[in-house]
Parts: sequence; C-alpha cells; structure tokens
Amino acid sequence: MGRPREFDEEEALEKVMELFWHKGYAETSMRDIAAFTGVSHAGIYNTFGDKRDIFKKALIRYDRNIGGMIIGPLEEKTSGRTEIEALFRMVESSVVAKQFKDGCLMCNTAVEFGDESGEFLNIARKNLRRMTTAFESALRRAVQRKEVRDNLDPKAVAAFLTATFHGVAIFARAQMPASYVKHTVETALRQLD
Repeated sequence: MGRPREFDEEEALEKVMELFWHKGYAETSMRDIAAFTGVSHAGIYNTFGDKRDIFKKALIRYDRNIGGMIIGPLEEKTSGRTEIEALFRMVESSVVAKQFKDGCLMCNTAVEFGDESGEFLNIARKNLRRMTTAFESALRRAVQRKEVRDNLDPKAVAAFLTATFHGVAIFARAQMPASYVKHTVETALRQLD
C-alpha cells in the first residue's frame, strides 16, 4: 500500500501556475518548483511528471480558471456590449491595482514559444481563438440588439479586441504607466460606437 500524499495537489498546481506565469517556462527550474511549492522533487515528479508535463497542466489550469473568469462572461448566450465593457474595465482596474503585473500567461507563452510549433503554442492559440470567438458572438448579439453601431464587423472587431486585450497584458507586464492602459481601453471601446 502506497503512502498518502502529504500535500494538496490542487494547491501545488496553483502555485506552479503562478510561478510559470511570473518567470516563464525557460526561467523556471524544477528546483524552483520544489522550493515554491514546498513539495519534494520526488513528489513533484511522481505527481505531475517532468517540467513539460507540469507546464502543460499549468496552462490548462490557467485556461480553465483565469480564462473562464475573463472569457466566461462573454461566452454566455446573453452577453453583449455590457460584458465586453465589463471585461475591459476589470482588466483596467486590475492593472492599476498591480494585480495583472505578470500579464497573461497565454500571451507570455505565445511569445516564449512563438518560434516553434508544439503543444504549448497550440494551447495558447486555442485560448486566443476562444477569446476571439467569444468577442465575436457577443458583438453579433450587440449588433442585433442595437447596442453598437450597425455597420460594425463582428469578426474584425473581435480580432481587434483580442489583440487589444493582449496588448494591455503586455503593457502590464512591462510596467507601463496606467495611463497607457486607460487610453488603450477607451480607444478600444470607442470602436463600438
């Protein structure tokens, strides 16, 4: 009979996700992971696998939890302009409060792994498509309900809003002034009028 685990797997994976989000894949070592989680090297390997396995699990967790929190309201069947504005206002206030200082893990991953094809880049691309699709659906409903200008192209504006969101994430990671974020958000939302 095996010994029971002496740590909470979900809590450890949450910490691993935060570490990768802050340092990136290349700059995070297995030693860093063990130290940050308080779990032995053997415990990490036995529970999560090697560094690539752990990073993949962290990305999936981020997409489910953080992605769900950010994109989820846009994916509701009733979403429209209100949810789009709420997303950008939430991001703006999070940047000002320094809660978004590490940017977006999916954006960071796309930048770090953009020169190679593989599962990490594919997970980041899937997240980008998810956000763009959610924006497009919300924009289509907003056009139907006359919440936005009637000549708005939902597909084009959805891609623009996804790019804007990730641009704001880069501003946050680069510690650019909050005024940059505020002006960017205001300019993006004006595209709806």
